Amino acid sequence: MTVGYYISKINASDGGIYQYSVYILKMLLSSDEIKKIFLFYSLDQKSTFGAFLDHSKVVPVLHDRGGKLYNYQKKLSEFFLTRYYLRPNNSSLAYKLYSFINPDRRFLNRFKLDVLHVPRQHSPSYNLNFPVVISMHDVQQLHYPEFFTPLERIYRSIGYYTSLSETSHVIVSYDHVKTDIKKYFRNISADVTVCAVPMNEDWTESKDQTDSEILKSKYNLPAKFILTPAATWEHKNHRAVLEALSILRKQGEKVYWVSTGNKTAFFSTIEKKIEALELQDQVIFTGLVSDADLVGLFKMTSLVVIPTLYEAGSGPLFEAMRYQVPVICSNITSLPDTIRNDEFLFDPHNFQQIAELIKRSLSDEDFIERNKANSLKRITDLQNGDFSPAFLSAYKSAIEYHKNKSKSA
Repeated sequence: MTVGYYISKINASDGGIYQYSVYILKMLLSSDEIKKIFLFYSLDQKSTFGAFLDHSKVVPVLHDRGGKLYNYQKKLSEFFLTRYYLRPNNSSLAYKLYSFINPDRRFLNRFKLDVLHVPRQHSPSYNLNFPVVISMHDVQQLHYPEFFTPLERIYRSIGYYTSLSETSHVIVSYDHVKTDIKKYFRNISADVTVCAVPMNEDWTESKDQTDSEILKSKYNLPAKFILTPAATWEHKNHRAVLEALSILRKQGEKVYWVSTGNKTAFFSTIEKKIEALELQDQVIFTGLVSDADLVGLFKMTSLVVIPTLYEAGSGPLFEAMRYQVPVICSNITSLPDTIRNDEFLFDPHNFQQIAELIKRSLSDEDFIERNKANSLKRITDLQNGDFSPAFLSAYKSAIEYHKNKSKSA
């Protein structure tokens, strides 16, 4: 099977999607059934994905389009695709104009692929000579609409609907996402397959890690700290950890907290909360860090805390378990099924409970050892799984769907 894998413009700032993309790519490279992978990448990914680009199974394809003409054609084509789906009678002219104008369609159709997998919610183009598979990660805007502006909710709803309507197959990582898609997008014809995230290896390209002394100096780290690797999106719920730290400080417990990840526009709100709680000397937000730095921080920290309000799946939870770092997390979506032990779960709205669990995770040796033992069991189970059959089955379903759709056109 010849697979196209479209990772162009997916970088560390994309958080979990970036890690997910690497997991899938490693699995595809190890599959005997996949003979060749056309890897579509952008210039800014050369250093990050360098080892993959040099792999014997990979045909690297630079796709880093830009400029006024490209952007104009892209936006105009997307306008016609949106118009096609929003008009009650579905104007075929609008769809023909989309297909004719879209610059990515012309580029991608040059390649002979059995299937194209785009590991995010939207493909650069549809109506191609081969089937398109997308990975749908969540429909957060339907669960927490308050985290989005009205315009963002409109754009997301339209974008998701057009993607789900145009794709040949949808891959999700968890049952709850499939349930949401079937519930909120009832009339899409493409099937949805749950494909567990391949956890055989970690998501980093290499096994490198930054030395602890270098990290201490680089980020001005205290001797002991807790860690939350998460971009500062509102749903990541950094506020809960701040409130928990404030509770602990009032009890005479001074806990230091390091949070890594992209500083979004919401970070200014987090800064105000830090100042209001007078926690400036206990909190470090590093921004984006390198893979080597992040692995080093995982191995230095005393505890990983994942306070998220909504998550399709948590990469940091997997990595904490892999590196045998004590970890506690919120009791939402897929996280309870991932950790499979209620002792290490908390209500993300219950700051007192979070504070108590942080304190226990730093001081109760029996609790710490139980946590590590649970992580070892869970990661062993996950690493022993065979993930590729589900993905290959999804690809084959997409090929069959595309073939039948072409016949009926």
